[in-house]
Formats: sequence, structure tokens, C-alpha cells
Amino acid sequence: MSSVMLSGCATMIRGTEQQVSVNTNPTGADVQFSNGQSCVSPCMIKTKRDQSLQITISKEGCHQQTATMMPTLAGAGVMLGGLIDYGTGAVYDLQPNPLTVSLVCEKKITAQE
Repeated sequence: MSSVMLSGCATMIRGTEQQVSVNTNPTGADVQFSNGQSCVSPCMIKTKRDQSLQITISKEGCHQQTATMMPTLAGAGVMLGGLIDYGTGAVYDLQPNPLTVSLVCEKKITAQE
């Protein structure tokens, strides 16, 4: 039994990294992650499962917003994992994933109004 607990099954099956997605309304927002990565929404990055991410989302004409993705114990990771998996982070999933943010944008005034 102890060899099963130390085997690190989730590390081999799930890996220590995961894809996380960010969607915004409207699209085309700049997304900056606390791990140094960035993208333009809608977008996806690969990151470590066991590290929280602070996410800053900005778009010209809209108010900047921040959000956090937190590692939570994953059902599959707990079932498959052993002690090694807690050390590698394979038992976690970052949540919420996908992250969806509705930006508050200023209404543009046109000449017809």
C-alpha cells in the first residue's frame, strides 16, 4: 500500500502544469499574469497547477480589473495521487478555469448623438 501512496500517479497522468483560459467581454483585452506571462483575450496559457495567479485585465476605454486563480484539490488528482503528487502540485487545479470577465467600458459618444 505504501508503494502506491508514494508512486505519484497524478504527476504522471495529469502533469504539474495545466492550461488556463481567460475570456473577456469585449474581447481583445490585454491579460497580464503574475507569473510574467501575458496574452490578448480570448487566450490560454500553460502554468503550474499549485501556484496562485493574479490576473490583471485591461483594455483602452475600459476599467482595469483584477482576478485570482487559486489552486484547489482536484477530484481526479486526489484519487490518483500519492504523497509525491502533493509535493509536485499535480493534485491541484487552478480555479476558476476558464476565467470570464465582463469589462466595464465607457460608452463612446458619436457625432449622431
